[in-house]
Amino acid sequence: MDSTHPPSPRINWLNSSVLILTPIATAILVPLYWIETGFNWMDWTFFGIFMVFAGLGITGGYHRLWSHKAYDAHPLVKMFYAYWGACAGQNSILKWSADHRYHHKYVDDNEKDPYSAKRGFWYSHIGWIMVDNPKGENYFDNVKDLQKDKIVMLQDKYYLFMVLFTNFAVPFGLGFASYAITGTGGIWGTFILAGLLRFVLNHHFTFFINSACHFFGSQPYSNKDTSRDNFILALVTYGEGYHNFHHTFQADYRNGIRWYHFDPTKWVTKGLSYLGLTSNLKKVSDNMIQKQIMLHSVNKVKESFLKKNGDSSQLSQKVEALYSEFLDSLNAWMETSQNYFRSLKNKKLSDSEKEDYRSKIEDLKKAIEAKKSQLLDFFNNTNPALA
Repeated sequence: MDSTHPPSPRINWLNSSVLILTPIATAILVPLYWIETGFNWMDWTFFGIFMVFAGLGITGGYHRLWSHKAYDAHPLVKMFYAYWGACAGQNSILKWSADHRYHHKYVDDNEKDPYSAKRGFWYSHIGWIMVDNPKGENYFDNVKDLQKDKIVMLQDKYYLFMVLFTNFAVPFGLGFASYAITGTGGIWGTFILAGLLRFVLNHHFTFFINSACHFFGSQPYSNKDTSRDNFILALVTYGEGYHNFHHTFQADYRNGIRWYHFDPTKWVTKGLSYLGLTSNLKKVSDNMIQKQIMLHSVNKVKESFLKKNGDSSQLSQKVEALYSEFLDSLNAWMETSQNYFRSLKNKKLSDSEKEDYRSKIEDLKKAIEAKKSQLLDFFNNTNPALA
């Protein structure tokens, strides 16, 4: 059997119907209602609130809080995210997190990654949801920690009710109220915008992280898998578009690490920490990020060089010798920097000791650049026939 083309599973008619009919209904009802009745300002306000809160329920809750345990949260925050995550209609926390953890563990494996990009754009985007993928009895072994969370299990138990309540009852009730208050539009306005249109947009914006963020964008941190950073998708997914960073440093509560990166999920999580509602925010060190960027940039040139010029024993030995020297200098800088910051945290350094550390770190940085330049010069100027 060809492992790259597993047998096609059966169609999941419930999921398929929802994913096909809701966009069709949206495309018909939104313009028709707009022309015939019109939406009032409260309809659009509720649309915005539902859009942001349901999106954060997935990004801040399902993804960073529960799937990756990137931070701890107060029960009030958990309840908020559990409610709005259900409103997003992407399965319960437990099931969503199980799928996502398998995705990270087996990324791009066509048999074990639930939404492997190697099976094609549309499969990773929506196709995997529209079919029945049999889950073995041990499938949820990777979320045993979440099974101890009472809020997670309560949401899993009442998930269907919460989906119907948040997407039908609440929007319709708010629409009735908005019509009664403003006297404009109609009672169905909020349901069509905040219920239907928002439901479809929330779905596909999240789905684009599984699909488009594995096909389009840059790979500044690693090319070990298909994940990519995509600024445009970060704009509509509350920061999730920095996907190559996320796959490289998945435990970090951030996805966008620069000040100019659009990552509202990070800002909300950090903001809540000042109120004591989130804590233990996991964050990879800047030195580790710099190390990974340098390693990745050198590895790309190394791979290209060996692929272009062959992989003879003599050539490989020279490459590996130079590469080993580069790694040694990189690791020495990393170790010294970690010792420095560890000592600073413990307040054990005198001013002279701090200065010695800084001087040593600066010298090690220069050594890294020298070894990197030497290695790149070898790649760019070596004639394999004369090596």
